[in-house]
Amino acid sequence: MNMAVLKKTPAIDFLDKLGGLIKSGSYKEASQAYKDFEKANPTADFMILEAVPFRVQNQIIKTVGSPTAFSIYSLRHPTWTTEIVEAFEDPAKFDAYVKKLEADVRASQPKK
Repeated sequence: MNMAVLKKTPAIDFLDKLGGLIKSGSYKEASQAYKDFEKANPTADFMILEAVPFRVQNQIIKTVGSPTAFSIYSLRHPTWTTEIVEAFEDPAKFDAYVKKLEADVRASQPKK
């Protein structure tokens, strides 16, 4: 299949925007942008919500610098993906959740 002819959908465009906001640490803005996107595209919410944990995980691993720390954290907190999606619905909650998640992952780093 020729990938050059695939049409970009609003969800794909929004995922690009979401990735940029998360990479810049603009968590409140990411959540608010989702709320705005959801109003305009109510059938695409599942695709976006499913991507949130993975995008945040990648950013935290990059920031903390330890995939092992994130693995340790996620094994100790198996519901984090559900919790982060729930928090994503509210900009202030999402901001607070991601900041706490990053601190908790840092604290999970193996001792040298």
